[in-house]
Amino acid sequence: MYEKDIVAYLLRECGGLHPFHISRIVALLDMKYLEEKGKKLTEVDYQKTPYGFYSNKIPEILNELPVEKVEEEGYKYLKLKDDADLKIELPKEIEEKINELLDEICELSDEELNKRIIQSKYYQML
Repeated sequence: MYEKDIVAYLLRECGGLHPFHISRIVALLDMKYLEEKGKKLTEVDYQKTPYGFYSNKIPEILNELPVEKVEEEGYKYLKLKDDADLKIELPKEIEEKINELLDEICELSDEELNKRIIQSKYYQML
């Protein structure tokens, strides 16, 4: 599937992200595909609770990518290493969906982002 390329694309497009945000964006992308196509885009595992979720797959993917940890002004995140020669292969349709999603959520707080997922009718289908 496209999980590794999606995570790499997110890190490249956003200049870096915290794993919390990566997992939420991937979940939103999966929910968008559930709504439109009746199935998830990825094979990411979601361990769901009424308050949020986690995935064992996201840390595995991050361990496979050339990332570095960065801390700026108390905020910790991961970014692709500057010298990473990483080829990201995603269909144009997926890139467009990711970009649309990023535009929709860019101003949301962590709480609003998480709430958007767990209150969706597609949350239990993940």
